[in-house]
Amino acid sequence: MFTFAIDYFLLVFVSGICTIQIACTFSRLTGLLFMKSAAATRLLGASIIVTAFVWFFSVADRNLNDYEGGLDSNEQGLLFFFAIVAAGAFTFLSSSIVNRRMGEQSTNPGTGLGALEESSYFRAVRTNIDLWRKNWRTQTRRYFSGSMD
Repeated sequence: MFTFAIDYFLLVFVSGICTIQIACTFSRLTGLLFMKSAAATRLLGASIIVTAFVWFFSVADRNLNDYEGGLDSNEQGLLFFFAIVAAGAFTFLSSSIVNRRMGEQSTNPGTGLGALEESSYFRAVRTNIDLWRKNWRTQTRRYFSGSMD
């Protein structure tokens, strides 16, 4: 059962990374991509997802009840959640390293996800945190000053 859980985690983790990469090509969020070519990213991502599913279902019998060694729904839900969070964290970290030179000239703060079209994830987060640090008093004044402006 333990290897079944690890195999399931790896399947979801790898598929999650590739799904994020494919979605970023359609959204034009180049700051999260590992490769510059959208077509190559889509092709490689789709082929890795198919390969992961083929590997998962071909190495052992996966049609098992939870009392026969399979995963019960709670374990499966937790493994899925943790694998997707890990896939997102891996994507943010890796793409920020790969695209560390992206957006060095100017990153417009406050643009949200649109900033990932021209800069890496950590550069966009850092720019927005710097903006918030500089303007936090102005942004929170109406909540603490007693006026309703």
